[in-house]
Amino acid sequence: MTYDKHSIISWRAIEAVGLITGRLSMTNPEIVRNLIGRLLWMIRDESGGIGWSSPEMLGEIVRNSPGLFPDIAPVIVSFHDEKMLTAGVLRAIGRIGKINSEFAEYANPIAGKYLCDPDPVIRGYAAWALGETGTSESVNALKKLQNDGSVITIYAESELKKITVGRIAKEAIEKITIRN
Repeated sequence: MTYDKHSIISWRAIEAVGLITGRLSMTNPEIVRNLIGRLLWMIRDESGGIGWSSPEMLGEIVRNSPGLFPDIAPVIVSFHDEKMLTAGVLRAIGRIGKINSEFAEYANPIAGKYLCDPDPVIRGYAAWALGETGTSESVNALKKLQNDGSVITIYAESELKKITVGRIAKEAIEKITIRN
């Protein structure tokens, strides 16, 4: 249920994985750790699997159990240079970084480098992630995207939105300004 990123059901399934494992990790964290291992294995080439939504699911797991799995957040980010996983890694950066400022400090420079990516989806998720976790240092780079008219579909605030990358950048700047 998690492969079709143009389906609201897929995104809700991804979020559900985080919510369910968050509860499960309170009583049986080893089961969740096993799921994390399987999702990480699916990302790797040697698995022969298609872990297209693994970064997003891993991000939700860490977000919902941050005290139990802080070691997984940097592992998720390590897959940022795998093109088919980059948008998911950026989403995980935004989701985890919102609740873990130390992780955000580490991951924000990585998100920032994708603001210039040729793929508008990646630029959009990079801008979104920085809106969730970025600091005032991110604002100048985000300003360069304000006129980006590329329309993408992004999952934010529990809904799928068709929105321009420029609008995402403007919203990110507003969020950063309010936080600082």
